[in-house]
Amino acid sequence: MGRAEIKEIRRTQLIEATIDMIARHGFAALTLADIAKAAHLSSGIVNFYFRSKEELLVATLRHLAATYERFIEQAIAQAGDEPAEQFAAIIEADFNPRIASRKHLTVWYAFWGEARWRPEYLEICADISARFFAQTRGLCAAIAERGGYRGLDLDAIARGFNAMSDGLWLDLLTNPKTVSRDDLKRVSFVYLASVFPREFALHARPPQPAQAATA
Repeated sequence: MGRAEIKEIRRTQLIEATIDMIARHGFAALTLADIAKAAHLSSGIVNFYFRSKEELLVATLRHLAATYERFIEQAIAQAGDEPAEQFAAIIEADFNPRIASRKHLTVWYAFWGEARWRPEYLEICADISARFFAQTRGLCAAIAERGGYRGLDLDAIARGFNAMSDGLWLDLLTNPKTVSRDDLKRVSFVYLASVFPREFALHARPPQPAQAATA
């Protein structure tokens, strides 16, 4: 294994350890020594790969963003050519446990909470938001064109969906005992069905109650 590969492995170890530590303890108690211990590496190794805790935190946020966007892109690619199916794939991916685990949601909201005072965090989060808006607005435009929908405010529809998605993540994080991933996915589909009923009404249907077995 070459030096470049080893370097990437060590960086990833430290980033994953940072995610774990933020999820457990938040930002306030976070130290490089604790991160090194969680990664089973020496403190000196941390300083070799990252010049400061802040540099490591920025790398961690970029890692979260890249992982999320890569997962969404893969879901879209596997959904086929229909824009409605691509939008449905985004919703399914957005609540996949690999992306929306309790640990990862905790860390996302920790970074969002700090973004107001950390310009680099704010810039990264704003870039993610802008790309997601462009993606969802583009799909809304394609669905509207194919479905013959006229006079829609596509900007408002896409921004409404994106803001709702953030809120549903928060709901999943704060109310894990009362809401399920399927509940929140259906909320997303109900929203889209209110705008594009032909494409999303089926997705938005409430689950059918199980029928009692007959003797």
